[in-house]
Amino acid sequence: MISLLPILLRIAGGGLILLALLHIPIGRKLRWSEDSRNLTPVNAAVFQVHTFFICLVLGLMGLPCLMEPAVFLTPTRAGTWVSWSFATFWAIRLYCQWFVYAPGLWQSKRLETLVHTGFTLMWTALTALFSACGAVQMGWIR
Repeated sequence: MISLLPILLRIAGGGLILLALLHIPIGRKLRWSEDSRNLTPVNAAVFQVHTFFICLVLGLMGLPCLMEPAVFLTPTRAGTWVSWSFATFWAIRLYCQWFVYAPGLWQSKRLETLVHTGFTLMWTALTALFSACGAVQMGWIR
């Protein structure tokens, strides 16, 4: 299993960077510009800044996975913290997928249900991947 983790980390890294870049067409599709015009100037600015930082975090998470997966697999204290922090981040994102987004936003809607299911699978896979890296860091998996 441990020999498969670098490949999975590289795939995850590429996927995270792609997801960061996809925020541009996603924003257009969901009409974020039009919606933000209806916000107060401060709320519009907060929305724009938070969107930028989400993309930045996705890119910064993806780069070490893609470029240097050994960071997650060579046991160090920093590697342990990063692996478990990433696992926690994605576990919380998975929770939000099911318990923050109201079911009415996606249930009984074909495309929205497909997207919801796809993101559920992605967040589950990322949680499992970084948990496995944490387990490697802790010496639980060799």
